[in-house]
Amino acid sequence: MVATYSVALIAPTHSYRASVYLRAAQQHDISIVLISDGSLSVVPAFINGIRVEFADLANSKQTICRLLDTYGVQAVIAPDEKYVALAAEISHQIGLPHNDVDALKTSADKFLMRKTLHLAGMQTVPDFQLIDMQMALNEQLVQIKYPCVAKPLNMTASRGVIRANTQAELEDALQVIQQIVQREFENTDSIKVLVEDYIGGTEHALEGYLSDSKLEVICLFDKPDPLHGPYFEETYYVTPSRLDQSTQEEIRKTIQVGCIALGLTLGPIHAEVRLHRGLVWILEIAGRSIGGDCARLFELATCSSIEEYVLCRIVGKSVDDLSLNRAAGVLMIPVTDDGILRRIEGVTDAQLIENILEVRLDVRAGERLNRWPQGGKYPGYIYALADSPEKVESSLRASYSQLKFICMPDLPVLVK
Repeated sequence: MVATYSVALIAPTHSYRASVYLRAAQQHDISIVLISDGSLSVVPAFINGIRVEFADLANSKQTICRLLDTYGVQAVIAPDEKYVALAAEISHQIGLPHNDVDALKTSADKFLMRKTLHLAGMQTVPDFQLIDMQMALNEQLVQIKYPCVAKPLNMTASRGVIRANTQAELEDALQVIQQIVQREFENTDSIKVLVEDYIGGTEHALEGYLSDSKLEVICLFDKPDPLHGPYFEETYYVTPSRLDQSTQEEIRKTIQVGCIALGLTLGPIHAEVRLHRGLVWILEIAGRSIGGDCARLFELATCSSIEEYVLCRIVGKSVDDLSLNRAAGVLMIPVTDDGILRRIEGVTDAQLIENILEVRLDVRAGERLNRWPQGGKYPGYIYALADSPEKVESSLRASYSQLKFICMPDLPVLVK
């Protein structure tokens, strides 16, 4: 059978969720043109492929546009935030619907996002200031209010995000962030850090889809652990949300207004908000779906996937009812000690807790573990499925309590 629909998928070999898009495409008679930096020999037989070098985006973009003319695709998408703007640029060149490229680049930069939302008159955006680490700090920190939160402009998973209660703590936090950015990125001649008011309250994440600027909610996650700092690594995600319907609708409306202010009009949306003193405060709006393994929660609760929803909507294919039939949750296992991992105890007991679907460990003995804010890799995930969010959360906490990570200090090597 010849596929009725065709979509180009930009996905480097290390892409988190590309495989889910490929499975969804098979289920819905959608042909995928896989654009990757991997060898085409590893592309499954049912998928067309274009091999490019992402390190040379200017030439890669022209190659992709030229070759896509032969495939007749209806859309170009990218699961990973790094290539979302590239997908929009290619869509523009070959005449396909897309988000505004500048809007995507703005939403991917924490400072530009806040500046744009502020200029649009949105009141529930934390007050913020951009700090230039190449300039003297004292003059720049005069107007800062405490407590505050300092964060890099372009990192995910709360890496390098630090709360400070005093100027001395903020100065220390800025130095730590500078070190992290210098370690992670090649071009660090001019490092800038966002400092914004700390907003208390509960935190929630929304997955949605924009169509003609109207936001459809796919899923709303609660984060039941209090995220007060000083660091903000993600831990528990639980869905469906336990918020009342009016509050959930207020979250949707606030994020939709934010999307319009940013210029986002089409495609998947991942947003993070805090509820504080009866208001919805925007922390993030990104023109992409959720990253990492959190999206698997939606699959557990619906036997579908966020990627399936996005893929169908973007080609205009009808989407079945994806209402949540069960509650689902994940714990992104936190790192509590720095050091070299020797062993993990209690895994079997953790797996045997009621409602636990899987305890998945992604680290092995001999690997180094780093706590946040220096860390960026979770040692693993615990997934739970039950008939209520309360039972899911309880099971996840009980399962995690069984685990014990045994580490030894990472001692420096002495050179004679």
